Amino acid sequence: MPKVLFQKADIYSVIEELKRKAKEAFRTIPDSALDADPVAVSARLIEEFSLNVPVVDQDKKYALTKETEVDVSQDPMRHVLDRSRPFYIRGTEVRVVIPFHGDGWMFDVSPTMFTSNPPVAEVQNNELHFVYKLANAGFDIDGDVGRTLGYINQYLRSLRDSAETFKNELQQLVSSFIEQRKRERGTHAQIVGSLKMPVRKEETKQSRPIRPAESTWAAKPEDEWDVFVSHASEDKEAIATPLAEALRANDLRVWYDDFSLRLGDSLRESIDRGLARSRYGVVILSGYFFSKHWPTQELNGLATREVDGRKVILPVWHGVGFAEVRGYSVTLADRIAVQTKDGLALVVEEIMKVVREPRR
Repeated sequence: MPKVLFQKADIYSVIEELKRKAKEAFRTIPDSALDADPVAVSARLIEEFSLNVPVVDQDKKYALTKETEVDVSQDPMRHVLDRSRPFYIRGTEVRVVIPFHGDGWMFDVSPTMFTSNPPVAEVQNNELHFVYKLANAGFDIDGDVGRTLGYINQYLRSLRDSAETFKNELQQLVSSFIEQRKRERGTHAQIVGSLKMPVRKEETKQSRPIRPAESTWAAKPEDEWDVFVSHASEDKEAIATPLAEALRANDLRVWYDDFSLRLGDSLRESIDRGLARSRYGVVILSGYFFSKHWPTQELNGLATREVDGRKVILPVWHGVGFAEVRGYSVTLADRIAVQTKDGLALVVEEIMKVVREPRR
């Protein structure tokens, strides 16, 4: 259904929430990761929490048409006896589809610049849809779409200015997090160093038994994983984490950032190790995935391992269809994939069938 765009949340509230989430995410990063590669830590946080404002690709617009029933009860040019009830005649539905790149949820964000009459459209995956139900051939669809796109691009330009300013703020914010962590560690070292007695490390109790695959991979670089889960951060809560946990519950060794990065390696080294030493890469393809740099890099890394007919990439479609995947990669669209709309259990079942196949 068409909806009023740029109305749900204001850009200031969105930015403050992203700052809060960036701070929370930084707290989970171990000291050893910062020691090993602070530049990679900073780059990933900035990539993770920056705003990816949509860019509308007007040159690729197209129309879908079909015959339909049109209510003309409120058309003053038609003779209708009772205008209190719908009066339908045969007409045409024209749906103008325009693809875009970026985060679709930003069409709900109100920028610093706005008008009292915001544009209306449908947002479906990575497409804008303008729907017209017409019984009059004289209506100028192209002109109306052009005017609406003009308003939309004004809103997006304002959001893009705010996003650029926020990215600069985010860079400074992450730098301040790193400096604060250094100061805190320095204070800790001073306190420990001032003690006039032997110091023993406190043993930490585990809240649950540790699986061998979780507890030993950092100490044993020869270890491997069954699957590497590649995803966009926006898909973490909805599908990535539930899928990774379900695969691990089926006794698979799963490389997943929430499981693996906590063990203290640098981000870049950990990801490279996971890509190189995982038998398969489960790639969650979504609108968010297509617009992100890091997931694309992970996909490229997995693709380099597919030599001599070896199958490594296991695609999972999340909220996208054939057209969206083909628009991102023709070769990926040609692969048999499992779709999350069919349920998590089926996704896990299909992945298990492949992973449990005997090695050739």
